[in-house]
Amino acid sequence: MVSTPENPGLMVHRFGEPLEAMQLEDCPTPSLAPGQVRVRMQLAAINPSDLITISGAYRSRTSLPFVAGFEGFGVIEAVAGDVSGLNVGTRVLPLGSAGAWQSRKVTEAKWCFAVDPNLSDEDAATSYINPMTAWLMLTEAADISASTRVVISAAASTIGRMLIRLLNARGVEPVAIVRSKASAASLGGSAIERLIVTDNGNDLSSQLRAAWNGAAPDLALDAVGGTTGEVMIDALAPGGHCLHYGLLSGQPLGRERPLRQDIRFELLALRDWVHRRTRPEIADALAKTARLVTDGTLASPIANIYPLTDYRTAFSENAQADRNGKILLNLADESTCR
Repeated sequence: MVSTPENPGLMVHRFGEPLEAMQLEDCPTPSLAPGQVRVRMQLAAINPSDLITISGAYRSRTSLPFVAGFEGFGVIEAVAGDVSGLNVGTRVLPLGSAGAWQSRKVTEAKWCFAVDPNLSDEDAATSYINPMTAWLMLTEAADISASTRVVISAAASTIGRMLIRLLNARGVEPVAIVRSKASAASLGGSAIERLIVTDNGNDLSSQLRAAWNGAAPDLALDAVGGTTGEVMIDALAPGGHCLHYGLLSGQPLGRERPLRQDIRFELLALRDWVHRRTRPEIADALAKTARLVTDGTLASPIANIYPLTDYRTAFSENAQADRNGKILLNLADESTCR
């Protein structure tokens, strides 16, 4: 008879490529300490921030071994005796730490937030990292008016399209930078000033200069880094603002040349924001973004959902350049536990 694991999950024992660094195994499930809850995870998303952490980019703040996954939702299965306000059976987002890619996550009750009842399970699993990051960038971090000239890298990504929709709602049509014509197809219906494809051999710098008839952009939203991010920064008007929130190229900014001193450069990390804010502030932000997920502004298309046992296929599809949507892991699928 094959034994049934109590808590199957993807454990990372060493840093590296995800499919080499992770192993599906029965993960430890600690007994509840005061102030803790146990969440039976349902669906979890695969995000670039997960892959970067597994690679070892943040090894100074990441202890091995660990269960990967920063985003997902589950149902409360048990609560410590001193916990109030959270009940067994409540759908929650367990934030503040990795560990979403396992069947049962034990975490601090203060980091669990009830899922908006209007969100579907798929929306709940993708309602945090990209929606909250996009919302924070354009409500707290940047000053936006209808006349703001904005350029976005990785514009065809899930969060890139969210940013475009938020900007369009404010009357702004940004310049959208994408890697290929195939990825550009996903921007159909978006209002943009100009589309720039980086793999067509054209010079990114000259195309940016031509985008607004020679006027320089005021705001750069960069998720790529490397040469693309540096060219965007170089194109900014004096006093312009760069919000850097990702490193899809794997190359840091400032590697080839120093960053300009006459612009405002800001690294936006959602993790830092949530750890600086109070629980009511986080709950309020989640409520606002949930409404925008529900109306489609911050919704994520879903490409596929795989049971945890088929994680290798899930990660292989996630790596495909022409993927159009998020890949989710189904932690509740019975086949995961056999």
